[in-house]
Amino acid sequence: MSQATVTTNALPERKDESSSAVAWRRFKKHKLAMFSLLVLGLLLLTSIFAPLIAPYAPDKIDSSNLYAGPSVQHFMGTDGLGRDIFSRVLYAGRVSLLVGIVVALLSAIIGVVMGLLAGYYSGQPLVLAAGPGSKEWTALRLGQGKAFVWWSVMRYAIWAGIVFFVVQVTGQFASTFTQAGVTVTWLIGVSLALTIAYFAFYRSIAVDIDSLISRFIDVMLSLPQIPFLLILSGLLANPDVALGRWLQDYFGESRSIILIILVLTIFGWLGTARIIRGLVLSLRQREFTDAARALGSSDWRIMLRHLLPNAVAPIIVQVTLDVGNNIVSEAALSFLGFGIQEPTASWGNMLSGAQEAIFQSPYTVFWPGLFILLTSLSINFLGDGLRDALDPRSRL
Repeated sequence: MSQATVTTNALPERKDESSSAVAWRRFKKHKLAMFSLLVLGLLLLTSIFAPLIAPYAPDKIDSSNLYAGPSVQHFMGTDGLGRDIFSRVLYAGRVSLLVGIVVALLSAIIGVVMGLLAGYYSGQPLVLAAGPGSKEWTALRLGQGKAFVWWSVMRYAIWAGIVFFVVQVTGQFASTFTQAGVTVTWLIGVSLALTIAYFAFYRSIAVDIDSLISRFIDVMLSLPQIPFLLILSGLLANPDVALGRWLQDYFGESRSIILIILVLTIFGWLGTARIIRGLVLSLRQREFTDAARALGSSDWRIMLRHLLPNAVAPIIVQVTLDVGNNIVSEAALSFLGFGIQEPTASWGNMLSGAQEAIFQSPYTVFWPGLFILLTSLSINFLGDGLRDALDPRSRL
């Protein structure tokens, strides 16, 4: 009796893909994101190699060609000083993209740190100061052991600096008043300094770091952003202010770039901090966090080695979207005269300089506006693609 054999075509087994390979495969299915990546790559390359591509220097003035239309010599025309718009757009891209990327990275670093601290230590009072008249003094002395003396000296030094700063600020305010105003100012300032010193050096100061950071974020988000940025940038640009004078002395013509980066970073980290805080609140209750804590891992090791890697995907998406928002914000501030200052070119101050001839020479506004629009849309589509590729619940 012969035994019949059945042959089947075995399908080749699919090898396990890494998470990055899966994300890239899913990202490639997002056509708009892929096209946006190509556009952004071209914008970055043309900006980086602007000295090789641009036919003229960005600040070269040709008084015989004021508001000249597009021609062979000037592909995009000229502005009110006869400067070639095509050359200025390329050089301006270096500044605008630099501001957008640097602010996004700085905001991500600050936001990640703040979000990790707020989420991980939520509900746990953080002792900022402890004196011999508090119960925290004994607990810290027993818990920190030999390091207690050094930590106490460091805490006392920091709080002594804060008290000195309050007294200095009080003196600055008192110098602006006369007679009774001086007395009242000193009474308020000295009372505040003594109160801080009492709790910092004798009693204790303990705060819920989550509540502190979250309430600060709520206050910052409640402020009208553009007016506040205008006031802050105008204040820091004033050479009579200490920081403004320092920026002028050390950075010279690049001062406005550093200034706009500082100003935009103040508001830029808030969204990232909120996202990371919510993720950490969920992740710190997971089994792998309890296991790491049971093995004796320090808080910082748990945050950096176990919690942060699980939050990389939303951080990447948030950074990507922040780049576009920062470019638009820089353009808005420069358009209002509080951002990048001449002779440094940015897309924003190109728009500002062209507003007087917007109807006579609309191309002076069209080209920098077009580059801002392309960059912002491309970054937003790229962020959408990254979000869908890194989100396992996506249908891509």
